[in-house]
Amino acid sequence: MTNKINISIPKPCHENWEGMTTVEKGKFCASCQKKVHDFTKASDREIVNAFQQNQNLCGRFLTTQLDRDLVKPNEKSAIWLATTATVVSLIGIGTNEVTAQEPVKTEQTDRRILGKFLVTKPTEIEVSGTVSDQIGPLPGANVFIKGTEVKAICDFDGNFTIKAKKNDILVVTYVGYNSSEIEILNEDKLKVTLKDNGVLLGEVVTGGIYIKKRTFFGRIFHSIGNWFR
Repeated sequence: MTNKINISIPKPCHENWEGMTTVEKGKFCASCQKKVHDFTKASDREIVNAFQQNQNLCGRFLTTQLDRDLVKPNEKSAIWLATTATVVSLIGIGTNEVTAQEPVKTEQTDRRILGKFLVTKPTEIEVSGTVSDQIGPLPGANVFIKGTEVKAICDFDGNFTIKAKKNDILVVTYVGYNSSEIEILNEDKLKVTLKDNGVLLGEVVTGGIYIKKRTFFGRIFHSIGNWFR
């Protein structure tokens, strides 16, 4: 079995990563009913191993992991591993002896009793704003209140309106960009600028297909398609 592959994502997925259900080593996409593996912190070896086990993968990758040879290094010999383990064990024994001679430090904490207090329900306000990047508006960007199911989608001009409470955290996401979190303090119109994070979602294929950066008009057509799904 080969220890080298070259993968790409010819049709990037534009589902909201933050809105997916967290599962082991990734998230579950309710739209396509598939697990999306998070490889953004994975080594070449881990990606190759995963692809060897399942060649019909859907994953989240850094653009630096795509369209290049991912190499799985050869396994170290048993003798090398045994020697390394012995050296580490000897070092560990010496460290434990030094540590055991140190006095155990104790820390005393204050015990405080909280009194009763009156809780008032925060007033709901209407928050509006615009989401863009260095090129222009990001139509179809997702906006939601952290920890809730309250959400909105930006229109053709990148504008949005959403109900929130003071001190709520507003989260703004768009595929391929770093998300932004903003604390709601008042009803002033927000201007949110997202930065490219070089991350792509989608089904993995082998080969050397290169991904082109989505243009402004490409965003428009994509967002229109989302609104009619």
